[in-house]
Amino acid sequence: MNRRIEFEADVFSSNGLTLLVDGTAQSHVDAVDPTRLFFEYTRRVGHVLDALGAPGAPLRAAHLGGGALTLARYVAATRPGSSQVVVDIDREVLEAVLVRLPLPGDADIEFVVGDAASVIDTLTASFDVVIVDLYRRLQPPAFVETAAFMGGCLRLLAPRGALVVNVADAAGLVRLRGQTRAISRSDPGAQLLVAGDPSMLSGAEEGNAVVVAAPDGLPDGLGERLLALGPHPAEVLEGDRLDFVLWGAC
Repeated sequence: MNRRIEFEADVFSSNGLTLLVDGTAQSHVDAVDPTRLFFEYTRRVGHVLDALGAPGAPLRAAHLGGGALTLARYVAATRPGSSQVVVDIDREVLEAVLVRLPLPGDADIEFVVGDAASVIDTLTASFDVVIVDLYRRLQPPAFVETAAFMGGCLRLLAPRGALVVNVADAAGLVRLRGQTRAISRSDPGAQLLVAGDPSMLSGAEEGNAVVVAAPDGLPDGLGERLLALGPHPAEVLEGDRLDFVLWGAC
């Protein structure tokens, strides 16, 4: 398949590049400083990653959906010695990214080309974090709303591990409800948190939400951390407030 793969210079900095596939923005990378996360949802995910385990300690991370490897680069830079696996179905895009934006030589990152729904059953390692960011243009695969897929992601987690999901949604929160309910059905005991812009989480506007699920409990103070560090405006839904958004009044 011939894809139109482009890297557009960032008008906000001299080092930023946006990956576009068939005209749709997929990822943003700072070619010099991989710790500079530009998209709002990646900044929120970065704050979650920073809260896992001891500060700066290596992580075992699985990325389902690679894009321009923005978050894999972030983990490699902020957590030296980390071991990572990136799963992506699009070999053409992955190869173009590695040519245009090579990884540092000391990055321990394994690449698996394939459909994430099938690949997760073949992964034998346990991970401190599994990040789900699966989109073709702006559409996620249907399986991300199934308990079978989300349960498979949760089963990859090591003790105290966390599942992190990027949900790009239209007004009304249909995708957010579908994907978060799938997590709850696969593991009713998992602790859940959703972070995003208040206008998006109210259902009034489109945008991105970050869902964090942890079978053994979320990192202490994660909600407060996400509210404080932004990007702003920021809102965090947990407990009863999250239940109301997902399930309605009981």
